[in-house]
Amino acid sequence: MKRVVIVGAGVIGLFCAVRLAKAGARVTLVEAEVEHARGPGASAAAAGMLAPMEPEPSTHEGIAFASLELWRRWREGAQWADGVRFDGGVVVARDAAGAGSIVHHAKRLGRTATQLSPAQFRKRTGLRAMTEHTLFVADEGIADPLRVMSGLAMQARAHGVLVAYGRDAATVSVNTVTTHEGEVYEADAVVIAPGVWASASMLAAAPALKHVRPAKGHLVSVALKRTLAPNLRAPDFYLARRREDVVLGSTMELGRTDRRVNPARVAELLAAAEAVFPGEVRGLDHSWAGIRPMSPDGWPMIGPTADGILVAAGHSRNGWLLAPITAEIISGYVFGAELPPEWAALSPERFEPP
Repeated sequence: MKRVVIVGAGVIGLFCAVRLAKAGARVTLVEAEVEHARGPGASAAAAGMLAPMEPEPSTHEGIAFASLELWRRWREGAQWADGVRFDGGVVVARDAAGAGSIVHHAKRLGRTATQLSPAQFRKRTGLRAMTEHTLFVADEGIADPLRVMSGLAMQARAHGVLVAYGRDAATVSVNTVTTHEGEVYEADAVVIAPGVWASASMLAAAPALKHVRPAKGHLVSVALKRTLAPNLRAPDFYLARRREDVVLGSTMELGRTDRRVNPARVAELLAAAEAVFPGEVRGLDHSWAGIRPMSPDGWPMIGPTADGILVAAGHSRNGWLLAPITAEIISGYVFGAELPPEWAALSPERFEPP
């Protein structure tokens, strides 16, 4: 039986733990934060959008759609199933040319982006503004972060994962993880999923992590007059309805690691929504900031370092969307499966000099 230690219990680490345990590995998950803490990371602070269609073509875009399909498949019977919906997404383009580009992009991918009339837009979203150049994209969803993460932790334990919260990794090697509390976890494979919070030991063990940059993003809870089902994505903001709230996001400030809420950034978001939907999006007294782990090309680093430690990091804006495919790829590496080229192309070594 393969012994695997995973460092980091955000959505990436949790999905990896569940996937590996289901495949027969004996998994230990080590996390510095206590259970249910919001912490400084990206997972709990995110909106949880599952939106694979990027504005522009990308080498890795097939990975995003494959991960959405895993979300659909793995939700069946999962402890977190009630935290995920697939109601599609409505995209507000800047102009007719932008809308046409999205339709063309969708066709190239074998997907659909249907242009909406004003009446169809109002029916889909419940918003009354006379917005032009809108489209409906079926392949999109939303995951409620706190509900899904608590469900994933339950699922992990149900499959025999030892979940060690409040254990901060001090040193990491290819076969061991030692915590600041003095505990030593031995393994056949070590996976590090640290977000932007890689320690000096992790950076030494996985030099590619030095390419991960922090990006601060603000979100704010809002009230709408009518229920919003699909995600709504506009050029300067998005709206997403989760289980118990609707969130408006999101700003992007590269190089920032503080989570202090800047009222000016919140005001910018609210003003952007007001400009498109006047009088329809009311800010509530709850806003926050999270720190995203950004890679140089916006796509995650998944795979072994030169020394054999497995990395799952740098997911940028798509950590929630790409969590299932990340777990699938990590499982492939752990069990020595033959990986398709598009998985191997996400190697963390792609940023390192030859």
